[in-house]
Amino acid sequence: MSGFLEVEGVVGGYGAADEVLKGISLSLAAGRMAAVVGPNGAGKSTLLKAVAGIVVPKSGRVTLEGRPLSGLPPRAVARRGVAFVPQEGNVFPSLTVRENLEMGGYLEVRATVTRRAEALMQRFPVLGEKRRRAARTLSGGQRQILAMAMALMVEPRLLLLDEPSAGLSPVAAEALFDGIASIHRGGTAVLMVEQNALEALAIAEEGIVLVDGQVARIGPAAGLAADPEVRRLFLGG
Repeated sequence: MSGFLEVEGVVGGYGAADEVLKGISLSLAAGRMAAVVGPNGAGKSTLLKAVAGIVVPKSGRVTLEGRPLSGLPPRAVARRGVAFVPQEGNVFPSLTVRENLEMGGYLEVRATVTRRAEALMQRFPVLGEKRRRAARTLSGGQRQILAMAMALMVEPRLLLLDEPSAGLSPVAAEALFDGIASIHRGGTAVLMVEQNALEALAIAEEGIVLVDGQVARIGPAAGLAADPEVRRLFLGG
């Protein structure tokens, strides 16, 4: 047990599909990055939503540093230091880049919001260059960087990323993965769901393969990426 993020025997889902997750157990140590990969419908996004408090498990539990997250509303989970970036609808299109960052800091006092927004626009120069532009004018990759920066406004200890490279060109995806690696190097733990499995495993330390709502393989990311059986069965290569 890592003592940081623990998912223990979690069963859950949505409505009629109430058992998308079929007894998921995994752990993530503080400051580590794990890539969650696997076929469509495996329960990858549902897993993130269970950690974020959007999906309430039927059974099992999620804890962060020994404190339960299961059953808490998303806002309370966020106050515990968890930030979730969904695949879609993750920015406010009509607001400027600067205003989006300010919205991301809704849990903080004004002076802290101002300081962190400026720091993030320096960290991600494209955001600083476009600070007065509406988010809808950004490219797909730039919107994803903005969404991650909004999540960082609360200085989370755990960042949950749901398919961050979906729909991006290879060049934009590469830049995005560089940004994610930079966030991780800054000390933030990352749990990332990705269809670009090999690219995700290349920047992660741990790899988790989900199949049909269960953990099929788990281990060092580099080892999973290099395993011919894992590549053939789960990674499409």
